[in-house]
Amino acid sequence: MKKLYFVRHGETHMNVSGRLSGRIETPLTDKGRLQAIKTGKHIKKHLPAIDLIICSPFERAYDTAKSIAKEIDYPMTKILKNELFVERTFGILEGTLVLDFYVDHDYRDIDLVEGAESIKDLDARAAEALKYVKSLKTYDSVLIVSHGSFGRAFRRAVNDLPHTHEYETYLPIANAEIVELI
Repeated sequence: MKKLYFVRHGETHMNVSGRLSGRIETPLTDKGRLQAIKTGKHIKKHLPAIDLIICSPFERAYDTAKSIAKEIDYPMTKILKNELFVERTFGILEGTLVLDFYVDHDYRDIDLVEGAESIKDLDARAAEALKYVKSLKTYDSVLIVSHGSFGRAFRRAVNDLPHTHEYETYLPIANAEIVELI
């Protein structure tokens, strides 16, 4: 693999409402669908041909991947869905307003939330996902379409970086943003 790119799904209804979606299905907004199309057009114009698209099986990621695939003339039937690339679960916080939690807490406190996936477990899953991607040796240019928290963990795995609060705060991944990882 010579190139590895990551795209976070387009804007969703839960993004707009300021709620933590985690493992809750939430569809793309009209803006999110347009973001995915625009990202696909950008990829076609500015990046090498994509040999493989892998995505989270969640609707928001898969719909984003399909829109990108259409724009870059990639066969939608060849998009690989893989559970390793799902979003972090936020446990009992899922569906709640993000700002309500952050009034008295910071990102590290999510590890203490009932049912939430710990940063340690998220990072281990991201490392496993990277190992899986690297095992696909016949592809030169791979695109991953997934989620924000997973994307930050995946970026840490690619760069062999530990989790830090500052990393989470200052390096967010915007909806439909393309991040070149390798």
